[in-house]
Amino acid sequence: MRDRFDFLEFGDKPSPTPAEAEPGGDGVGVLQDSAEENTSVWKQGRLRAVEIIGDPGTAHGQFANPAGLAVDRFGAVYVADTGNHRVQRIGMNGELKVYGRPGSAPGEMWQPTAVAVDPSGDFFFVAEQGNQRVQCFQINGQHRGVMNGFRNPSGVAVDVMGRLWIADTGNGRVLCWDGRNRAYGPPLDAAAGVLSPIAVACDAAHNLYVTEGMSEEVSYFANYSLRNGSLGANRKLYSPQQTAIDGLGRIYLSEAGADRLHVLSSEGESIVTFDTLSTRMGSLKSPLGVALGPNLEVYVADTGNHRVVRLAWE
Repeated sequence: MRDRFDFLEFGDKPSPTPAEAEPGGDGVGVLQDSAEENTSVWKQGRLRAVEIIGDPGTAHGQFANPAGLAVDRFGAVYVADTGNHRVQRIGMNGELKVYGRPGSAPGEMWQPTAVAVDPSGDFFFVAEQGNQRVQCFQINGQHRGVMNGFRNPSGVAVDVMGRLWIADTGNGRVLCWDGRNRAYGPPLDAAAGVLSPIAVACDAAHNLYVTEGMSEEVSYFANYSLRNGSLGANRKLYSPQQTAIDGLGRIYLSEAGADRLHVLSSEGESIVTFDTLSTRMGSLKSPLGVALGPNLEVYVADTGNHRVVRLAWE
């Protein structure tokens, strides 16, 4: 992948020699249980930071407390640039598009916290806590519509059928908007075990993942409706935020309270934790967003450091 910006901090590195691959060293993800270091999972799956995108500021390509992330089918990264009240799209070749400006009119934004892309790659959705709404845009920048009636919406996701899922945090529910039928489905609320949803994610197997703010756990719902368990059932999670699920069923979870990215198996077992980028670039700080690229690139919104980090498996 080409460098996306001229202020790229560091680029792709070759695989380290065994002496360089010490757990906790230069940006290498660390297994939760060090006793498992010699397992096939450890040998086949290590995460390394390979790119830093952006730095603090208000100019195009700079960020202020970036939160939600999404990646479209073309590999472009969408960043909810919360503090700058806009969304930025970073293409595979580094081309940059900026959507929105501060305000409350249609097409303007205030505190966008999450972004999701339609599977077609033609549209994207933005949840705005400041304006208590969700907006839809075309990739070319055309504003397509506004959805109101929410309280502090903080998460959005699009499933494989193109339906939009919304974490309506202040109302304690998750809503599903079916654009084809132009109607909401039955909400997931307290009756379904949802109390304070702050993020949502969907996988290809028709499972819905809901991050709960109050209980600090991630619940998953089979076929988008039946609660089937929780990632917090057998371990303590520290301010879990956005999740993403790859084709192998691995769950990528940003833990803002632990300043790390946590990768778990589909059964909820720890595979890798990642927190340190390198000696020079420091560590993650209050990461909120996580998204996966088409080639299993892992993007993390390093919110407290006002940047986005790209990780790669090796």
